[in-house]
Amino acid sequence: MPGSPRTVAIVAGQLVLGGAERQLYLWLSHLDRDRFRPVVVTLHPECGDYWERSIEALGVPLLRVPRRVNRLGRLWSLVRALRPHRPHLVHGWHLFASPYAGAAGKLLGAHASLGSLRGSFDAYRRQRAEAILTERLVDGILVNSRSAGERLAASRGGRRQKIFTLPNAVEDRVLERSRARARWEERWGIPGGRFWIGSVGRLEPGKRFDQMLDLAARLAGRGEDVHVVVVGDGECRVPLEETARRLGLAGRATFTGAEPDVRETLGALDLFCFPSADEGLPNAVMEAAAAGVPILAWRTPFVEELLGGDGALLAERGDFGRWESDARALLRDAGRRRRVGEAARRRVLERFSVGRFVAGLTAAYDELLGAAAP
Repeated sequence: MPGSPRTVAIVAGQLVLGGAERQLYLWLSHLDRDRFRPVVVTLHPECGDYWERSIEALGVPLLRVPRRVNRLGRLWSLVRALRPHRPHLVHGWHLFASPYAGAAGKLLGAHASLGSLRGSFDAYRRQRAEAILTERLVDGILVNSRSAGERLAASRGGRRQKIFTLPNAVEDRVLERSRARARWEERWGIPGGRFWIGSVGRLEPGKRFDQMLDLAARLAGRGEDVHVVVVGDGECRVPLEETARRLGLAGRATFTGAEPDVRETLGALDLFCFPSADEGLPNAVMEAAAAGVPILAWRTPFVEELLGGDGALLAERGDFGRWESDARALLRDAGRRRRVGEAARRRVLERFSVGRFVAGLTAAYDELLGAAAP
């Protein structure tokens, strides 16, 4: 591409250990520096967020705009921080950051701005103020699931913003199963002879990890030798630990806390359970699939988009009897576990590669910026 790289400012609501933030790191790691010169702004400074040092280690400038009660004051701080960089494109990586990105882009005279919808459409609508401001201020909206993009397009009437549907990416970086299992046994003392059911994510109410605990208790009550592993941290950790004790899972439940590199060892699990029914395109499911772990989930558009018909065992939401019978069938049939896991792995690695993600976001930036050199 002729001309010098065009500056893209990415405004992140936070840089904590999470799926959206990992996608940002993947983008920054793989974008073409001959095309784009990135600068990142965090709206969650002074909290020691996990990805801050990793982003700076890439040689990407990281600007910190502190919280302010007055949102206009915060916007002005963002504009002042970005003005020396003269961005051509301002991209709000999270929905919370998208109105700031759109407004800052206009005040800075940027060529274009881009907002993001990284959760489900229902979650987007619940954040009504951010949704309205995003649609009024940005030139395009990036969504990471087909179902969210379709519903967003149908809801907007005659609004002009281009919708870019770009699924998340997953890396093929997994440890061989026996080594992964040995590492979990050593690190957390999980009995190796048990059937391990686990999940990963922020421990917040909407993730519904209590439903996975209930499944494990049902199986244990029928004499199955199961162990449930919850990887993550958050406001619900203590309540979930109390729920596990109440359900009789003392000694059969492990809460690991946050584990940055757990994706590489997810192959240790016998079954990955994903109880959330309100997501965009969840990285945790993609990473478990890439590790070849069979997945048990509710039938939702985002899981079907990820795994299709043979890459997971799906039940209608709330059908715990079906969940239990599917889990017991997998528990008794190692061959079926392997077949389901292999189907999921093939699908996500073919459809959700880092290469496709990088090419898709590059194309979105190029379209918004236009063909003319800066």
